[in-house]
Amino acid sequence: MARPRLKNRDLPPRMYRKNGAYYYVTKANKWIRLSADLGEAKRRWVELEAPCRMPSQGMAAVFNRYAVEVLPTKAAKTRMDQERQMKLLEAAFGDFRPDEIKPVHVAQYLDYRAGKGAAVAGNREKALLSHVFTMAMRWGIVESNPCRGVTRNKELPRDRYVDDDELDRFISFARELRHGMLTEREDGVRKATNKDYGNTLRTGKVVASALEIAYLAAQRRQDVLRLSLDAISDDGLLVRQLKTRNSRPVTVLIGWAPKLMAAVAEAKKLPRPSGSRYLFVSSRTGKPYTDSGFNALVQKIMRAREAAGNRRFHFHDLRAKGATDLLEQVWCGEVNCTGG
Repeated sequence: MARPRLKNRDLPPRMYRKNGAYYYVTKANKWIRLSADLGEAKRRWVELEAPCRMPSQGMAAVFNRYAVEVLPTKAAKTRMDQERQMKLLEAAFGDFRPDEIKPVHVAQYLDYRAGKGAAVAGNREKALLSHVFTMAMRWGIVESNPCRGVTRNKELPRDRYVDDDELDRFISFARELRHGMLTEREDGVRKATNKDYGNTLRTGKVVASALEIAYLAAQRRQDVLRLSLDAISDDGLLVRQLKTRNSRPVTVLIGWAPKLMAAVAEAKKLPRPSGSRYLFVSSRTGKPYTDSGFNALVQKIMRAREAAGNRRFHFHDLRAKGATDLLEQVWCGEVNCTGG
């Protein structure tokens, strides 16, 4: 068995990084240039390595083939999430041969993640590992999937309800956000920065407006972030829902209510590059916010509020709140306003 490599441990077998590019090194020590781009280098690595040596190269090779052939076919957010998950799986199973992994190892991984307070994340990683093995069976590398039959960690459904006062206070906090109100880390401890600029931050206003519209329209964050100015009509707000039951995008019309109309009007006041037709635009890229970029802004503001003794909530808690409040309004307005 080959000795463990000391460098380039993040790369598949026989691939090395040198002078800004990636190379494949043959048994005869011949260096074959693959590409300066890691994704393209991995694709070419599969062409060289996968057909003859994949089963003997270990799980690291299987993970890399999956990353090259399967991940690019998935939606951008799914791909980003699973790239992060795969790094954890590679750390745990990368040195195994595919046929060495047994159900007990998968169960031990779930227990380990639960012990780290990441039981739900462990379930998602196990689901990804299961699909990796499903593809490995299709590629003829293994004959069975060790994830099958292994029970998942118990998941408790979220029942967090963000009350009106809590939401209003967070939106006000975000809209009045200044540099001095954010936090920085020092030796693992958060403390207020010494910056104290007079002007409020544009990013705080973006987060406040996006959260308010997501709540009032009861829509997903990704769909709200991609709203265009053309989606604002006399009849209401046209929202293109990318994630639906049948996986096909659909466009829904959210009728105007006074608060929703006011929230959209506030969002339209946000500065945006000339010619941009999106409601929420990153000042850095001039394009709509990515889900990860926007989430980083939200988490920064959440940390600042948490440091002040406030409880956190998640963006999808607002969608649940919006749906719950809507049902209550329908019940009160159309069925039984007195509650009797």
